[in-house]
Amino acid sequence: MRLFFFLLVFANLIFYAWTQGHFGATDDSREPQRLTQQLHAEKLHIVRVAPNRPVQQAALACRVINGLAIAEAEALQGAVAAAGTELKVLPLAEPKIHLVAIIDLPNKAAADKKAAELVRFGVTEQKPVALPDGRHEIILGSFQTEAAASEFLQGLIKRGIKSARVDSRDQPPLKVRVEARAPAAILLRQLPQLIAPYADATLADCAQ
Repeated sequence: MRLFFFLLVFANLIFYAWTQGHFGATDDSREPQRLTQQLHAEKLHIVRVAPNRPVQQAALACRVINGLAIAEAEALQGAVAAAGTELKVLPLAEPKIHLVAIIDLPNKAAADKKAAELVRFGVTEQKPVALPDGRHEIILGSFQTEAAASEFLQGLIKRGIKSARVDSRDQPPLKVRVEARAPAAILLRQLPQLIAPYADATLADCAQ
């Protein structure tokens, strides 16, 4: 039993000496060995990584497109959608049109009767109009200014036509003003190309 005890102690001493490298074998994974294998360890530095900064959006530019009809502006909207440009279409108010007319005729029979009466007074230039609600009217003249319409009406009154009157009406817009907004690099490069097919289109800066 005593001999077995001494053999066990001796075996442990041999194993300990082997693990410490006393027999020529080394363990590369041991920390002292790894430190000796480092190259220029004194040049290693700890670098702080800066946090990601938010990406700044490109500044938007604004240009005004004048001279487009409503249909042309609608076609342009479809073209610029793919280019990332935002369009705002603003119809332009047209000047009023001043009509000399006989209005509020209840039906076609009344309109035909009034038209025959006008012919007897020598008025052959007349335009009958059927309205959506069933009423009718007869347009005798169309003028850009109210003064011109009033002068024409006075001539009819002198000929005995008492039922005509001046009726000033708004006109549907024929042209629009288009505001285009996009990053400056895109807008200034692409917009002239997009409006090139429209002969009357012009570019200007947006009002501040």
